[in-house]
Amino acid sequence: MTTTTTQSAKALGNLEAVKLDDMVSARSLGSLASVGEVFHAGRQKLTTFAVFACITGAFAGLLFGFDQNVFNMIVAQDDFREFMGFPFAQEGCGRDAPQDPAWVSSKISGILGFYSLGAAFLAPFAGSISDRFGRYKTLWVGMLAFFLGASLQTGATGYSMLVAGRLIAGASIGILSGTVPVFISELAPHHLRGGLGTFFQCGIVTGALLASLWNMLIQGTVHTANAWRIQAGLQIVLGGFMALGLAFVPETPRWLAKSGQTDKARSTLAKLRGEACAEVTEAEMKEIEAEVEAEKACTASIFDLFSKQVIFATMVGLGIQLLQQLTGMNVFMSYSTTIFNNLCLNGNAFTIAQSLVNFFATFGAIYLSDKFGRKKMLMGASSVMFAVLIISAGLGWGIDMERNVVAAYAIAVLICIFTVAFASAWGPNGWIIPSEVFPLRLRGKGAGCATFVNWFFCFIVMYTTPLVVNSSMGAEGLYVIYGIIMALAIPALLFLMPETSGVPLEEMEAKFNKPFGDYVKDNAQDLRRRKPAEAKPLETDNASKV
Repeated sequence: MTTTTTQSAKALGNLEAVKLDDMVSARSLGSLASVGEVFHAGRQKLTTFAVFACITGAFAGLLFGFDQNVFNMIVAQDDFREFMGFPFAQEGCGRDAPQDPAWVSSKISGILGFYSLGAAFLAPFAGSISDRFGRYKTLWVGMLAFFLGASLQTGATGYSMLVAGRLIAGASIGILSGTVPVFISELAPHHLRGGLGTFFQCGIVTGALLASLWNMLIQGTVHTANAWRIQAGLQIVLGGFMALGLAFVPETPRWLAKSGQTDKARSTLAKLRGEACAEVTEAEMKEIEAEVEAEKACTASIFDLFSKQVIFATMVGLGIQLLQQLTGMNVFMSYSTTIFNNLCLNGNAFTIAQSLVNFFATFGAIYLSDKFGRKKMLMGASSVMFAVLIISAGLGWGIDMERNVVAAYAIAVLICIFTVAFASAWGPNGWIIPSEVFPLRLRGKGAGCATFVNWFFCFIVMYTTPLVVNSSMGAEGLYVIYGIIMALAIPALLFLMPETSGVPLEEMEAKFNKPFGDYVKDNAQDLRRRKPAEAKPLETDNASKV
């Protein structure tokens, strides 16, 4: 014990002697020996306070999942269709299944899609707001907008008011989803960042499952003209729970240090990490301070995201969010009831089954994300999803589901396999990676831009899905398009994305600040597990050499 303490104290002394302007350049992924020695002496324990703060932030994911999916079943309900003036949904399945008129499909596309469009509008500003005013205050801005949007949806008097509510609620989720992953990543110990970052995606799938179960419960017990309002109104209650939790969580230590509140940052970090490994926590704090000082000389304009030093990080952050949407997962999340009905199956029951699969698979990702690394998980999942989508399209085009129930069940099983692959990789990592790849000075802006890309393409996916499913292409045409994209994603991930699992946030910039040739070469060899950093002597200033 004495030896460990002595080594830690010595390492801290070395860290204090490091020139601040050499901090970033010295971080060749673990070459900062002083920090390496301290972190190898013992890891911070995961405190109850840190878990509570991360779960509270991740509750935004639950709001996201519930609000995005609650209308999946509602749009097919008789009470809602009567309120909107839509013709009732007709029973039927297979190739000759009755389809909604084009004007109804367009209206449904607006209800489902404009939620994502609202999120896309505000997501780019979330980063600037959180960088200037803090992650914590930005979460409250998102919450206030959420309550307004949820109230408008629940009390809508017509289509226009409902869509306005969807837009505002979506805008609130754009703010929250652009802030929460950064909030969690800055609260979590670096060796647990992937697992805790997965909490946000766990919140999303929990919200989606809750929406399905809640819809089924109300459909079976409430038989009034306003039953759909009860279904939509639960989001107000859920928002209240998050607001209550936010009253007890802190601002992130990294933002506090960046804003000059060093003492508060140190005390907050100590509370988050606990007293078990105070030396390790102090080392983390000193590196945060050093990075803040080093970055004071750097600009923090949104245009710096496309500078030579950061362009590859921007490419990865935006590209991962883009590809997360182009997996096609939201085809099933937003329109699964209709898709399963067209397979001559019970749409509501299979939607709940898929939500359960998504729920349990996502919680498994808490372990897998840091165990196997982000890159391996994404490449493996993309391979599985490509195969599943192409096989499902072939079965759908080649077999009449009305006459072959076995084929319909086979496609349902394949969709569940697809869901497992997405939930274990693209679901959580689509949020974790953009929150960790950007330098501190640009982290909020970078995450905001990445979230904009996610929501803009989410809007495209959700708006076009009802139109395409009700056209001659059918769901199978979508499967082929997204399957091809997954096939192209595999080499893109291999050569253009580095492994980020286990890399401290303060060292991340060194992974991307390289010539293109070296960047691609290193990425191609990056599937091997990162080796522990070797301690190297650090240069000190003249005063320390006496």
